[in-house]
Amino acid sequence: MGKIAECSFEELIPKGAKIIVGLSGGADSITLLDSLHKKGYMCIAAHCNFHIRNEEANRDSKFAHSQASVRKIPFYQIDFNTNEYASIQGISTEMAARNLRYQWFAELKMREKADYIAVAHHADDSIETFLINLSRGTGLKGLSGIKFQQGDIIRPLLQFTRKEILEYIEEQHLTYVDDSTNFENVYLRNKFRNQVIPLLEEINPSFRQNMMQTMSHLREAELFVSHQLSSITKRSLENGRWTISKEEVFSSPDSHFILFETLNPLGFSNDVVNDLIHLGMNGTGKHFFSDQYELRCERKEWEIVPIQKKRETIYEIKGLEDVQNLPIRLKISLVPAEKITFQRDNRNCYVDFDKIAFPLTLRNCKSGDYFYPFGMKGRKKTSDFFIDNHYSQSKKENTWVLTTSNDEIIWIVGARADNRFRIGASTQQVYIFTIE
Repeated sequence: MGKIAECSFEELIPKGAKIIVGLSGGADSITLLDSLHKKGYMCIAAHCNFHIRNEEANRDSKFAHSQASVRKIPFYQIDFNTNEYASIQGISTEMAARNLRYQWFAELKMREKADYIAVAHHADDSIETFLINLSRGTGLKGLSGIKFQQGDIIRPLLQFTRKEILEYIEEQHLTYVDDSTNFENVYLRNKFRNQVIPLLEEINPSFRQNMMQTMSHLREAELFVSHQLSSITKRSLENGRWTISKEEVFSSPDSHFILFETLNPLGFSNDVVNDLIHLGMNGTGKHFFSDQYELRCERKEWEIVPIQKKRETIYEIKGLEDVQNLPIRLKISLVPAEKITFQRDNRNCYVDFDKIAFPLTLRNCKSGDYFYPFGMKGRKKTSDFFIDNHYSQSKKENTWVLTTSNDEIIWIVGARADNRFRIGASTQQVYIFTIE
């Protein structure tokens, strides 16, 4: 028998565990489901149809269902409009699919009172991740590959190569379906899988085996470094507050390494680390931000605290006079186009009467927002607009947007109007929105 058939998985998964198994229908997930099932684990098959590949995706759903049925394993399927979700969130289709998949797996695990979520990543996936991170620039964590376990998510096949998975498929007389996009070199991961790694194997036939050993050594190094850093970085378990002693960092000849390995996992870039090194013991009162954390420069230490995300607040504006309970002093006027005297400042926004209809909405900005800036061609993410205009974190959090009933941005209040609602030669009446 091959390596997978002989593996017990008991070091990773206790006997009798109940497992949600991500089942795409490909060779990897079929091997995962089949091997766990044959070893006596209670499996529940979970299949996602992302509706990206049209009929091929529907084919995969039917096949996955049939594979669960033949093994008498409970089967759940969910359908996602992945492209729409990606557009709303302002992220790639790959990232959208990943987020949607894991969110649903977590919900299913809770509903079924399962112990783990098993996904079919294997050694080749980990090598690809290493190379992708290496090409982008990363620290020890990014060079350690994919982990066998992260919380309740486990990867039982991570020690096996794609070749060993296909050997299992053959010896067990199993069938599977191929995802045609795996052979397209449009995606970065596919370029490494189909072009870079074969070239490296041509140079060194032992490349995969050597890479697995190297990543194992790097994981050990990461654990060692994390343990050593814990004496410098202290965390309060009550509120998630981190403090880093400036004196301890700068007393070490490896100050840049210590800061990078501490801050990079929290989303802070190497540029931030360089700025902190340059400031040294000075810079009291300065603030730096990642997506989730704020770093504050105090006199003797750096303090890192989670950014408190404000709950999205939405105000409905039902008509011209419905402005009393808004968080800003807003005035709305309706004026014939020929009587307008334009005030060229950011306090006023002029909108064609025929292009919008009440109710309107005033709300905070959110991830994935975009608009068509007045005076520019094409659309722009609000996040990019904020970066271009040097908005501080505080200013971003306190910026409001005026939107249509379809959630299209009319105006980043006090900043820039949307080109889609501008007045033109045929405009007869104009809404004027004014911050008083």
